[in-house]
Amino acid sequence: MRAKADRGITFVTVLIVVGLAAAAVWAVGFGPAYVENFEVKHVLAEAANLSYRDGNDEHVKDFVFQRLHQLFDEEVEDHGRTVTEMRIDVDRDDLRIERTEVPRFVHIWLTYSRDVAVPVVNLERRLTFEDYAEQDLSPVKW
Repeated sequence: MRAKADRGITFVTVLIVVGLAAAAVWAVGFGPAYVENFEVKHVLAEAANLSYRDGNDEHVKDFVFQRLHQLFDEEVEDHGRTVTEMRIDVDRDDLRIERTEVPRFVHIWLTYSRDVAVPVVNLERRLTFEDYAEQDLSPVKW
């Protein structure tokens, strides 16, 4: 009887290598946008908590955009001059705050876009995120 010889590289090995390469390309191209999305969700959660003690929605919007500028402002060159822009594309109208009375809640939605460069194929894609946060505003009963 003959022992079976090593087969070398198999089809499954090639599929695993291709899958790992695709995952690495995705992580390099799209990963930072999704990490930044976690930061935006954290800002919205802070804004929802702020809504508990501040009933003015304009103050909450000011807080959100101040934090977004702190996180995402960067210096870019535009026609020979340096300007400050945010990495994410968001307007004040993209932030929606609604309060309900029964039950007492605040609901905050933010829709924004971000351009990402896909490596290897040199394409640019626009990702759109819709984030949501809520907070119970009923008084705490001890």
